[in-house]
Amino acid sequence: MILFRNFIGSVKPFILLCLLMAEFSFAAEPEKTIVLGVTEPALKSPQVQFAKRIYNDIFEDLNYKLKIEALPSIRLAIQTKIGAIDGELIRMSGYGNTHPHLTRVDEPIFEFVVAIYSNDKHLNVASWGSLEGLNVGYRRGVKVVENELIKVLKESDLVQFTDVPRALRMLSMKRLDAYVGVESITDDYLMSQPEKIVSNIFKVLKPKEDSAHLFLGEKFSFLASKISIALKNMKHSGRYDEIKKQAKHD
Repeated sequence: MILFRNFIGSVKPFILLCLLMAEFSFAAEPEKTIVLGVTEPALKSPQVQFAKRIYNDIFEDLNYKLKIEALPSIRLAIQTKIGAIDGELIRMSGYGNTHPHLTRVDEPIFEFVVAIYSNDKHLNVASWGSLEGLNVGYRRGVKVVENELIKVLKESDLVQFTDVPRALRMLSMKRLDAYVGVESITDDYLMSQPEKIVSNIFKVLKPKEDSAHLFLGEKFSFLASKISIALKNMKHSGRYDEIKKQAKHD
C-alpha cells in the first residue's frame, strides 16, 4: 500500500510536467505565414496601405502572419497561378472571372466610384468613348481606370501621374482636357487645393462603380468565408472605421 502511494505521488508531478510542456509547446507554435502579392504602384497608394492594415488584423486573429510581396502585374498573376504566392491582396470584383484558380473574399475591403473631371463644366462626356481624342490624365497604377482608358484612347493621349495634386493643377490650367480617378480619393485631394484650382475643376461623369476584394489561391481558399465574416464583423464593431481614421492621419 505504501509503495502504491509512493508510486501515485511520483506520477502526479510527472503528469503535471507533461501538461505544462504540452501547453508551452502549443503556445510556442509559430504562426503560419500567408504571402499575398500586390503591384508596386498599388502598394504605395493609401487604399492598399489601408487594406494591408485591415487584413493584418484579421489574419492575426486567425493565427496567420501576413507577408506582402510587391511584384509587376504580369508576374504577380503568374506567381499566384503556380502557387508561388498565396493570393492577391486587392483586385477588382470581377478579377476572378479571368482567374478561376483564385477564390474571392466576397466581403469587399471597400467600394468606390470612378469619376471624370474636366476644366469645362459643359464638356459633353456621356461614356468612356466620349474621351476619344482628348488629352486625359490618370494616376499610375490604378488599373480600374487604366484598363478602361486604354480601350478608347491612344497611348499618346494618356498622361500618367504619381502626383495627383500636380495632375489637378495641370487640369485647372487647361494643360489636360480631363482627369479620371477614384472619386473619394480625388475629392479628398481637391479639398486640400487652393480655391483658384478647385473653382476651375468640374465633375462631369461617373462612368463606373466597383468594389475591391482579396483573392486567395487554392492552398488557402478555405479561409475565404472566415475572412469575409471577420471583415463584416470589423465593419459592424467600428474597428474598420477606427483603422480608416488612423490611416488618414499617418
